[in-house]
Amino acid sequence: MMSYQHPAGREPEKRYHGFILGLLVQLEGEYDVRSTRESGFGRADVLVRPRAPGRPGVVLELKVPRRGETPEQALSAAARQVRDRRYAAELVAAGAAPVHELVAVFDGKRAWVRKVDEALSGAVEGRSQD
Repeated sequence: MMSYQHPAGREPEKRYHGFILGLLVQLEGEYDVRSTRESGFGRADVLVRPRAPGRPGVVLELKVPRRGETPEQALSAAARQVRDRRYAAELVAAGAAPVHELVAVFDGKRAWVRKVDEALSGAVEGRSQD
């Protein structure tokens, strides 16, 4: 069992990353769920690539705010990273349609999730906070 206090230390994103991968493993029959896989000009945190063209794909970038950074700033930075590094390239090449690009920020017990387009535009609708 994981507590929100476990992700402390130098690389807290890794704990959230592992948790998310554990949730997505059930998709393996119809999707390839990959962690830190090279795509575009970098490594996306999580790619969910359909095994059959024409099915949806997902790019997911995870962040923990740095000291002094707000969750909104972390969401914007993650969204720019997804776009600048073209993480969706592998999914597009595999025929995924549509491709959903999402960013998630974790801070203790709270989480924020946005579509990349919303995070880039600064929109607050579609926000998920727990």
